[in-house]
Amino acid sequence: MQTNPQAAQSNNHGGGGRSWLWPGIVIGILGVHASACLIVAYIATSDPSQAVVPDYHAKAVAWDAHRAEQRQSAALGWTCDIDVAMKADMLGQRNVRISLRDADGAPLTGAVVSLSLYHHARANDVIAAEPKEAAPGEYTVMLDMRRDGLWAFDVQVQHGDDHFTTQINQQVGPQVWNTGS
Repeated sequence: MQTNPQAAQSNNHGGGGRSWLWPGIVIGILGVHASACLIVAYIATSDPSQAVVPDYHAKAVAWDAHRAEQRQSAALGWTCDIDVAMKADMLGQRNVRISLRDADGAPLTGAVVSLSLYHHARANDVIAAEPKEAAPGEYTVMLDMRRDGLWAFDVQVQHGDDHFTTQINQQVGPQVWNTGS
């Protein structure tokens, strides 16, 4: 039997590493793909403008109770107006004034007010506060509200045995969009 040295060398996969060329390319492509997926996942989860309503399932289950609370608040006939300083101070603080009136239009004094709010562009950054009564029916607090734009205010008021709640969306600062005229 005669041996051909050239045929033996080609069957031996000699050629110094050419045997790993295609598996190396496949592994490299998979590595690039996995890296791209990790980068995209990081970008998607670190965006502060994306928000999921906390405990949304419990809120959905309790929707009937929430609607009953809204009806009870409407039956009280109370009104709530929110006034926010047009400009923030050097520390980014704005004065927030909440005016509460009863059904007869008289100031609602001695109430316990709690407030939570967020800018619509940063819904994950919820600010909670308890404004104090500065004048009859006027409750104020200084809050870190650096951003102009649309803010959501959730006001809870406890006055004796009565509980009042309202949600208000309000423009804070100058209106900057073009009205088309």
